[in-house]
Formats: sequence, C-alpha cells, structure tokens
Amino acid sequence: MTPHQMETEALDLMLQGFHCSQAILTVGLKKLNVNDSEALVRSVAALGGGIASTGGPCGPLTGGIVCIGRAFGKTAPEEKDHPLMWRACTAFYRRFEAEVSGPELTVACRDIAGVDWRDRDQVQAFRGREGCTPCARLTGKAAAILGEILEKYAR
Repeated sequence: MTPHQMETEALDLMLQGFHCSQAILTVGLKKLNVNDSEALVRSVAALGGGIASTGGPCGPLTGGIVCIGRAFGKTAPEEKDHPLMWRACTAFYRRFEAEVSGPELTVACRDIAGVDWRDRDQVQAFRGREGCTPCARLTGKAAAILGEILEKYAR
C-alpha cells in the first residue's frame, strides 16, 4: 500500500463512519501487513475528538503514533524498545505539526477541527458530511505522512 493509497483509504474510512484515529491506524496496519488488527482498531475509537471528545491531541496524530508503536514497541517489560520507534514517532509528530496542524502548529483537535466537542450543536454540524470532510482530508494527509515514515523506518 503506497502513501497515496493510504491517504485515499483513510479519507474514505472516515467518511464511512470510522473515527479519525481508527482510519489512520487501519491503513497503517495494512501497510505493516498486520492481520490481527480488529482489537487494536477498536481500542483507539475513543481517541477521536481529541481523546474522548475533549478536544485534546488530534486523533490522526495519536492513531499514527499507536501504529508506529505497534511496529517497534516492546511486548514484555524486560525488553528494550527498538530505537527506531522514537525516531519514527518524532519524525511523524514533526511532519504532522508542519503539514497538518496549520500555521499555529497546534496538535489539539479543537483547534484543527474547529469544534467545541462539548457543544452539541457544533458536534451535530460537524457530523454532517460537510463538517467531517475537512477532517477526513487531514486524516488522509496524515495517513500519507505515516506511510512515508513507515517506508523509511519499518523496512
């Protein structure tokens, strides 16, 4: 799966109903050829809306970091993390900040999406196709960045 294919599929998955964090993780796991992804994709659902709809860190950022962690993280306490995990996460974070966050370099969902997740009217407006589409595009852009990062570090 190419970064461009990841971008397109992440956008489509979000428009079909996935949260942004789930969309980017799904395509990232496909890129990594991970087949046992159902539980992991389900577990990041609450990262949407900036972690539990608080407007905090953007879901594509946190979902992408989870994907990189899946590629490089340890599975037992006595193990050491793969050193590329930190490099890949930092590279993804910096590119997300520069290319997705906008001129203010914020990673907060409330600022990127322009939604106060505590305001029911704003949330309903966002969930309509017109509100969700800009976030879906940004999720796609973040997925393409993730694809490039994975190509560089997870060979």
